[in-house]
Amino acid sequence: MPQQTPLYIIASQHPRVGKTLIARLLIEYFRISGRASLVGYDLDPREPTLAPYFPNLVWTVDIAEIRGQMALFDRLVSDEWRTTVIDLGYSLFEQFFTVMAEIGFEQEARRRGINPVVLFIADSAPTTARSYAELRRRLPRTTFVPVHNEAAAFMFVPQDFPPTRPECGVIHLPRLSPIVRGVIDRPGFSFSTYMSRQPGGPTEVHSWIGGIFAQFRDLELRLLIGELESSLRSGMKEPVRQAR
Repeated sequence: MPQQTPLYIIASQHPRVGKTLIARLLIEYFRISGRASLVGYDLDPREPTLAPYFPNLVWTVDIAEIRGQMALFDRLVSDEWRTTVIDLGYSLFEQFFTVMAEIGFEQEARRRGINPVVLFIADSAPTTARSYAELRRRLPRTTFVPVHNEAAAFMFVPQDFPPTRPECGVIHLPRLSPIVRGVIDRPGFSFSTYMSRQPGGPTEVHSWIGGIFAQFRDLELRLLIGELESSLRSGMKEPVRQAR
């Protein structure tokens, strides 16, 4: 079974919970890892927050109308050879996932060797856990991985946000000091450039970035192992069907 190409959808129901920050970190992780075939989409064309950091890599797309929706999903299935990162604005959260379910995107993605993975940023709103559970029900072939941003200052309850598979775990963003947060939020700041210029440096930023990149690396490994296990299970069942 060929290795599937990941499609990462960074999603949240509410603003200011670290969604674009996660998308930035993920893109920078792929770049520093040598991922040549990479593309990103910022789905807030009126006030894009991800695209300005990567002007030659991230495209802004308006999915408020049907034409934009179809154009985006057509691109996603035709770019099956490229790792994709989507920064999904909270105002388009429900619309995006409704279209994804209605057009049968999961089935077409799997047929083309694309593995949709939603990094769902948890928050303290009472409706968020219910929405997470409902999304998992509507999109059973999509992998969901919860994200806990400590800067959001709420009590994270793992039982409310279980990953699709236990081995996928939870992505944790440790809290940063306000001064350091001001540094990484500057226009043009690059996580990968910082890491390459200060390898092994004992700074707070270096340790913070390195820890998150390690979590991304572990997640990729777990997803790959999951694919291999699924392929092995399918191969073991095939002779039984033929014998009947």
